[in-house]
Amino acid sequence: MKNIRLIIAFLLMAGSTFYLSSCVKGEFDEPPINIPSVDFEANTTIQELKESYTDLQEITDDIIIKGIVTANDASGNLYKKMVIADETAAIELAIDQTNLATEYKLGQMIYVKCKGLYIGDYNNLIQLGYLYNGDIGRMPAVMIEDHIYRDSLPGQAPVPQLITLGELGTPVLGDLRVSKLITLNNVTFAEIGEVFAPQDADATNRTLMDLAGKSLVVRTSKYSDFSADTIPAGYGTVTGILSVFGTTWQLTLRDINDLKDFSGIIPPPPGSGDGTFEDPYNVEAAASNSSSEPVWVEGYMVGVYETGGTEFVPSFTAPFTTMSNILLADSPDETNLANCVPVQLPAGAIRDALNLANNPGNKGKLVMVLGTLEAYFSQPGVKNLTGYWLDGNGIIPATGFFTEEFNNSLGSFSQFSVLGDQIWEGQTYDGGCVTMTGFVNPNRFPNEDWLISPSISLAGKTGVKMIFREAMNFATNINDEAKVFVSTNYAGSGDPNEADWTQLTGFTRSAGNSWTFVDTGEINLSAYDGQTIYVAFKYTSTTAVAGTWEISRMLLTASN
Repeated sequence: MKNIRLIIAFLLMAGSTFYLSSCVKGEFDEPPINIPSVDFEANTTIQELKESYTDLQEITDDIIIKGIVTANDASGNLYKKMVIADETAAIELAIDQTNLATEYKLGQMIYVKCKGLYIGDYNNLIQLGYLYNGDIGRMPAVMIEDHIYRDSLPGQAPVPQLITLGELGTPVLGDLRVSKLITLNNVTFAEIGEVFAPQDADATNRTLMDLAGKSLVVRTSKYSDFSADTIPAGYGTVTGILSVFGTTWQLTLRDINDLKDFSGIIPPPPGSGDGTFEDPYNVEAAASNSSSEPVWVEGYMVGVYETGGTEFVPSFTAPFTTMSNILLADSPDETNLANCVPVQLPAGAIRDALNLANNPGNKGKLVMVLGTLEAYFSQPGVKNLTGYWLDGNGIIPATGFFTEEFNNSLGSFSQFSVLGDQIWEGQTYDGGCVTMTGFVNPNRFPNEDWLISPSISLAGKTGVKMIFREAMNFATNINDEAKVFVSTNYAGSGDPNEADWTQLTGFTRSAGNSWTFVDTGEINLSAYDGQTIYVAFKYTSTTAVAGTWEISRMLLTASN
C-alpha cells in the first residue's frame, strides 16, 4: 500500500511539472500586435473633394477619402492639425485635440468619413473640420472615432514633391498645390543668424530665397521645439508643407530636420552686372545678392506695393496711390511679383522724381538706383537710396576717402551739448540721418549743440573737398543757426569752445524752410591738405527761433 501511494504521488508530481513546463516558453508570451484595419473603401479623391468646394458647407453626402499623414503636431509647429495626402492632392484636417502625433504618425494611412464634417477655407486655405462661430473650425475630439480611421501600421515616410519657387506664381482658392509636402533645393534665408521664432509673437515670418531671388514666407510658431534654433547660413534644401494666406505662399516646417545640407557656402549669384554705375546689377542679380554697402541696380519700373489698405498688395496697373516705393523688373511688361524687387523711396528728391503716383509716365521706363540690398516687404529689395539715374539725369553721390552715412545714428561722430536739454539724435528720415532741434511742442528752448567728427587724417591728400546732405525747416537764417566748422587743434573730446574753429561758408545749402534734403555744394578744404582735422556741425536756438536741422550724409573727396 505504501508503495502504491508513492507511485501515485510521483505521477501527480510529474503531471504538474509537465503542466507548468507546457505553459512557459522560455520567456513570457509577447502581447499580440493590434493592427488597425478598415472594412470600407474610399469613394472620393482629395482632389475631387477640394474641387467641389465653393464655400463653407456641411458635407451631407457619404464621402470617404483616404490619405497618408504627411505632417502632424510632433514638433509643435502645427497645432491641433495634421495634413494628409493621396496621389491627387493634400488637405489639412483641423482637430480639437493635442498630441495627434502619438496616434497619427508620419506615413500612417487614414480614412476620413466626411459626412457630418464641414469644409471651409481660412483665407484661401481649404480645411476639413467643423463649424465654429459661423466659420470653419476644429472637429471636436468626441467626433474623431466616428470620422477618422487608421488602416494598417505606419508605412514609409512620405516623399515630398520637388519644386522651384519660380513655379509658384500667385495662389488662388482651390490651388491643388496647397497643403502638399514639397522640397526646395538651393535656397537660403534672408535672416541668417536670427532665431526662427522669438517669444514676443505667436508666430514669425522668415524669408526663404532661391538663387534667382524668388522668395517664400516660412512661418514658425513660438511653441515649436525649434523656435529658438538659429537660422543657418548658406544654401541648402528645405522641406515643408506648402500653405497659403490670402495671395501669399507660405511654408510650414514639420521639424528642424526639414532643413538639410546648409554648409554656409553661398554659390555665386546669377544675373549680370557688378553693382557699379558703369555695370549695374540687373534685377535678377540684385535679388540674389545682399549688400550693406550701396550698389547700383538697373530695372524697369513696373508697379508699386500699395500700402494704403489693410493689407500691402502689389499693383502693376495705374493709377497708383503709394509714393514710398516702386517695383523694378528685368522686363517692362512684368506682372509677377516673384520676378521683381521692391525699392524703398526716401522722402525728398529721389521720391519726387521716381514715384509712380505723381509720375505715371515713369511706368515701363528703365531706371538705375543706388542703395543697399536687403529684405523689403519680406523679399529681396533695395533700401537706403542715395542716388538714381533716369532719362539722362539724376543724383550720383560722390564717393570719397571718408564717408559717414548716419544710418539712424550718430555713426562715428559724437555730440557735445553746451546749452540746453535737447541733443543730436539718430532718425529714419532720408534713409537714416541725425537731427537736432530746440523745439519741443509747443515750446522753443535755447540750445548750443555740436556734432563733431572723429579725427580725419588728410596725410597724402591734395585737393580735399567736402559735401554733406541736409534738410532744415523753420530756420530764420541757416548760416547763423546751423554752422559748419573745421578745426586742427580740437582735443577729440570735451567742450569744443576750447579749440579754434574756422566757419565754412560760401556753398549751396538748404533754404531752411523745407523738409526736403539737398546735397550741398562742394566745400574747398585744400588749405588743410596733409593735416589732421575735425569737422563740426554747430546748432543754436533761442526761445524765439528753434529750427530743425537734419543731416543724412557727409563725405570728403580728394584729387588723389
